[in-house]
Order: sequence, then structure tokens, then C-alpha cells
Amino acid sequence: MRMHFATCILVLLVTPATSAQEKPDFSGDWTLVSPIDAASNAAQSMTVRQSFKRESVKGTPIQPPLITLAVDRRSKSSVHSELYTIGAPGGTVRGVVRNTGTARVGQSQHTRFSTMWDGDRLVIQIKSSGRPMETGADSEHKEVWSLDAQGTLSVTVTDQNPGTEPTTTTLVYRRRP
Repeated sequence: MRMHFATCILVLLVTPATSAQEKPDFSGDWTLVSPIDAASNAAQSMTVRQSFKRESVKGTPIQPPLITLAVDRRSKSSVHSELYTIGAPGGTVRGVVRNTGTARVGQSQHTRFSTMWDGDRLVIQIKSSGRPMETGADSEHKEVWSLDAQGTLSVTVTDQNPGTEPTTTTLVYRRRP
């Protein structure tokens, strides 16, 4: 009886980890191998750490587990760190309100972001609108991450700014041993 109970507990503990790993694992240290058409600010290397949250703050199971990616991008002159929680959209609103004497005038900038799976591809999307851009004009940054059979990471980046055509660049990274 104890052996059966222990086996059931083991299955319950392993199942969430297995289901969370059905998607590609982008963890590791990555080096850019296709800098030919890359923008000058493209990350020359990246470190990606992946973590899983399997319980809520109240201790109840979360199905599927929340996956968070911590990404450190190193370009020629700086390091930029970001956190992406897959499946948890979010955003920010920044604003300034001024009193003109007769009315209150506001300016704001809105940023919406999402990180979602599209099959085996990870899609990171960031949309911004408002100040400093003209009201109603949106800029969009989209990254699509995918791993090929050899474990090479492709990041296809599309940027769209107000009044311009979208630009798309594919960056190819290899995992460092």
C-alpha cells in the first residue's frame, strides 16, 4: 500500500514538470552567429534562465505552471535585462497631468505586452502608443523565438513604427557549451 501511495505521489510531482517541458527550452548562454544583417544594437549574446511556478501564493496548484524567462541581452555597449511570463499579458501607463488654469491636460504613454506560445514558437509582442509618439499612432516590436532540430535559436524581430514600413530581421544564435 505504501509503495502504491509513493508511486502516485511521484507521478503527481513529475507530471507538471513534464507538461511544462513539452515546449522548447530556451535556457542557456547564446552567441549570435549571423551578425551580417543584424542591427548594430542586436544582442551579440544572451543568457536565458527559465523558471516554473507550480503553486499560487495560497499553495494551490497552477495548471499549466507559469513559465518565466529572465533574459540578459548583451550588445556591444550595454546589457539589457527583461522578464517574460508566458501567458500573462500586461502593460504600463505613464502620464503627466498639468493644470493650465482652466483645465487639466494629460499626456500619457501606454505599453501593452504579451508572451504567448504559437505551437512550438514563442511570440513576444510589445505595443506602445501615445506620448512621445502622436496620439493614435502605435509602434510595435514582435519577436518570434524558435529552436531547430540542431538546437539553433532563431529570433525573428519585426519592428513597426508610425509612418514607416515594418522591418524584419532574423537573428541566429548557437548555445554555448
